Amino acid sequence: MILVVLLGLVRWSHALLCFDDFELDDVQDYTYRLDKEPLSNYWSRYVEFSKNENGEATVPGYNMHLSYTIFGKFVGDPSDATITAGYYKQDNSLIYSIKVDCGAGTWSSYTPNFENQQEEQLYQEGELEESCGEGEIFDVILKVQQAHLMNWLYNGQPLQQGSQVIKYRAKGELLEKTRTLYVPSPDSRPQGAAADAKKLRIQTTGAAVITRLAFGRCIAWPEEITRNCTAVNEWIVKRSKSSTDGQGLYGYTGVQFAVECFPDDNTLYMWLQSAVHPDEFSEPGTQYCCCVNMKTGELYTGDKDVDCMGGACDQTCVHAFDSTLITG
Repeated sequence: MILVVLLGLVRWSHALLCFDDFELDDVQDYTYRLDKEPLSNYWSRYVEFSKNENGEATVPGYNMHLSYTIFGKFVGDPSDATITAGYYKQDNSLIYSIKVDCGAGTWSSYTPNFENQQEEQLYQEGELEESCGEGEIFDVILKVQQAHLMNWLYNGQPLQQGSQVIKYRAKGELLEKTRTLYVPSPDSRPQGAAADAKKLRIQTTGAAVITRLAFGRCIAWPEEITRNCTAVNEWIVKRSKSSTDGQGLYGYTGVQFAVECFPDDNTLYMWLQSAVHPDEFSEPGTQYCCCVNMKTGELYTGDKDVDCMGGACDQTCVHAFDSTLITG
């Protein structure tokens, strides 16, 4: 079954401030098309021009930080199941893709063939840390940072290896930072590659099916665990940039954006979430605080303009506190 979904269809709720979030009906071939280009001002409204050493504007600045979170499950024996996900340009040429092979217990990644961009070539490969299990859920995440910096995760396991030290200049000072490797591309940095992305496609075989996709600058988690704040928290932290409990360089979010659980009952959420991931409307260096449903963690009214505040948080969300949930 092939399904192409455009923006603006069914909205899901087990997420905070996603641009889009769709429920899918156990599909095995699904294409998500980007309505707004990665370099659109929509995503970079607060970004300034890059400047050279003399303070002169050089190339337009942009913020390409975007995440795709794909949810699925195994509806039978997954011994012959495969999961393939790829990021593509308008002409269907590959940017970066991965394949999970449950039977072999392996993963592999692919990049464009430099001589023929309509063909792909093997980039990296490795073994799965967890086996696929009948009846279990799974997730695939693509985290895009820059046009040539992006990485995939499967059930919180990075499907990429290696790192690099990048030198950059800030306020006249030469600095260094460690980043993931540039994904091989025939396009010259910083243009092309993910900057030209138009679609994400995921295909599965065997018992693997897709149930949902969330997209944007947001935190999403599986519906199956949403009534347990502690389980949601553990799920997010495992996929975060935490160097101890997460995936470090390969994480898709800062660990500070994990959810806050009610201390007297860790299955419940704090009615005020004080550190919610910034979205495309956030000013640089800010985050949100939001009033949420204590049972599900979703926005209390479902309206960001009502439930959330950006920058300094001076709301208490006492109206969202549900005393009937507190026992003992």
